[in-house]
This record gives sequence, C-alpha cells and structure tokens, in this order.
Amino acid sequence: MFHRFLSIATIAATVLAAFPAHARTVDRVNSAYYRQPLYMRLSRRTIRATVRKPVRPPRISSASSSASSVSSAFPASSYDPDSDVSLGGRIALLGDASPVLGSVKVFNNAEPLRIETVTVTLENAVTSVDHLLIYDHDGGLLGSARLDSSVSGGKTYLLNIKTRKLTIPQRSEYSFYVRAQLKNRDAGGVSAELLQIDSIAVAGVGGWSNRTYAQSLTGTFGMHQTARSMITGIINAGAVNEPLLSGSDREIGRFRFIGVRNDGGADLRLAQLTFTLSHVGGVTLSDVQIVADGSSDRASCTISSSTITCPLSASFGSLTSSSRILTLLADVTVPSSAPRASLQLSLNEPGTSSSAGSIQWTDGTTTFDWVGFEGPVARGTYYSY
Repeated sequence: MFHRFLSIATIAATVLAAFPAHARTVDRVNSAYYRQPLYMRLSRRTIRATVRKPVRPPRISSASSSASSVSSAFPASSYDPDSDVSLGGRIALLGDASPVLGSVKVFNNAEPLRIETVTVTLENAVTSVDHLLIYDHDGGLLGSARLDSSVSGGKTYLLNIKTRKLTIPQRSEYSFYVRAQLKNRDAGGVSAELLQIDSIAVAGVGGWSNRTYAQSLTGTFGMHQTARSMITGIINAGAVNEPLLSGSDREIGRFRFIGVRNDGGADLRLAQLTFTLSHVGGVTLSDVQIVADGSSDRASCTISSSTITCPLSASFGSLTSSSRILTLLADVTVPSSAPRASLQLSLNEPGTSSSAGSIQWTDGTTTFDWVGFEGPVARGTYYSY
C-alpha cells in the first residue's frame, strides 16, 4: 500500500511538472483530464476560478501605455464601446458619448504612485456635458468624473478612485483618455457649444513612502462642437474612373451624403457645397447644375476659377429621411487638339471649429461650416482620355 501511494504521488508530481504555470490554461488541462484524472480532481475547480478572465484585443492608439504592470481591474462590461480613439476635432452628437477630448500620460520617477483622484477642467462651462468618462489605455473605464460643486466656474470635474486600486509602477508610463457623456436636447443639451479640455491633473500617494503627490499632466486636447444632428459620411457615389467626353448635361461628379439625428425634432440639411475643380488639357465647363436623387428639379451652381459653389434649398439638401445622392451636371468642352485631358471634383476641406470648410449644413438650430473629417473629405470620379 505504501509503495502504491508513492507511485500515485510520483505520477501527480510528474503531471504537474509537465504543465508550467504559464501553460496551465483550461483548454490544455481539459485535454489532459482523461489521461490524468488525479490532476484534474485536485485542481480543475481552482484553475477555472483563476484562469478564465476576460481578454480584450490590444488597442492601438495615441493613448497607448507602456505600463503593462499597472495594478487595476475592471468588470468585463466596463470597457469603451467606441473603438475610435482619434484625437482630432469633431462634431459631438447630443445624447451620445463624445469623441475623445484628450489623452494624457502619468509618470512618477521616485516610487510607485497610487492614484486617488483625477481632475479635468474644461476651457468653458458646457451645459451639454452630463459627466466625463475616463478610460485607461486599454479602454477600461476608470470611472465617471462629476461636476465639482466646490470649485467655481462650473467647468471642473472630479473622479475619486480611492476605493479602487490603481498603482503605477516606478518609472512606468500610464496613459488614459477622456470622453464626455452629453445630454440630449430634452435634458438640457444645447447645439453649437464648444467643448475642449483645459487641463488634467492627478493626485495620489507614494506606494513606499505614503507621500502625497499632485501632477498637472500635458497632453493633446481637441476642440469639439455639440450638435443635434451630424453628417457621418461623404463618399464618391460614382465610378472611380470614367471616360471624359464633350457634350451637354454631362455628369461630372456624384456624391453620397449620410447623417444621423439625435431627436425627432432635429433637422439635418446641407446648405451649401464648395467643390474644388481639378482639370488639365484645356477642359472648360459651363451651366453647372446639381440634381438630387429622386427628383427632376435642378439648382444652378457658380464657377469661379477652380471652385464650383452650389447653394442648396431644403428640397435638395435634406438628409432627415435617409442618405442622399447629389449629382453634378455640366456642359463640357474638351479641345480636340489636347493630347491628354482630365477632370475631377473634390470636397477638399473638412474645416474646423474656427475655420470654414467645403460643406455648410444645419441641425435645425445652428448652421455649421465644418464636419470634423480628415481631409480631403471626398474625391469624385476621375474623368480622362
């Protein structure tokens, strides 16, 4: 009996040695279960309780962090649902979480730092902000920063995380980013408010000394603007390439516009489009007109040098029911002597909150002259021969 006990113990030790700690996943242990019942009876419940943890794919963004050993934990449901963490200025739709307002990094040279509070101050008080959402570099939600009533001005938001363990190792970077949860119009959201972070600061204690630390952080803070509706996409609705032909009423460009509204009372309508005209070989245009899909009505556009401007009435520019395709027609003349000729229209300038772009539109309350996209916004069909 004693020898039999040693034999079983020896087998158990051999099996355990065959599964190093880093390789003891549930799947591998399950595969060994039928070969070594003793091992599984001893450890299967423990492994299930400790190995199966939620795994998220790595996030690649300007908010990445080298502090892979930061001590913190988040429920599987508390992750940022929006994968777009770009930092450029955008239109922020009321009732939704805003684009990323800013990203910062924390670094402490002296010792590990246990973060206790995060303070975010906006450039101005923004009525439309309900609270701020603060995420770590992997998209885990650190918490919601609420308006700090103890600070005057109505633009300072405080996140208290003393109840959660967030320790940054010595000489390691830890980054996080901020979004704003916006109110809808019925809850007090307002169109055309400018939304930008002025500063972010953290406070905490040293992991070894219990010394108090306070850091003002530097980062990238974009300028955004609230709206009841927004344009979400502008694309070429025609072919990539087409032959260039002389004639009347020739199609010279076709574009699809897509948008979304926050509330049933919001409008979403294009007011004016400014196209950039690129052409070679002496191609000339005249009598440029624009036509909306599903309508035979036409509106006239003006040509000035390399710019075509098309003011749009409500019947042409409305995006309230669905996306809309707008087609440009013109009388085209191509010199017969030209060995090579081409023509292309583009909506080049997305604009910013402080400079006008190629697209003017309204949400029913405010007229905007920027869309917050990357430039160029959209290139049309390239006509050539």
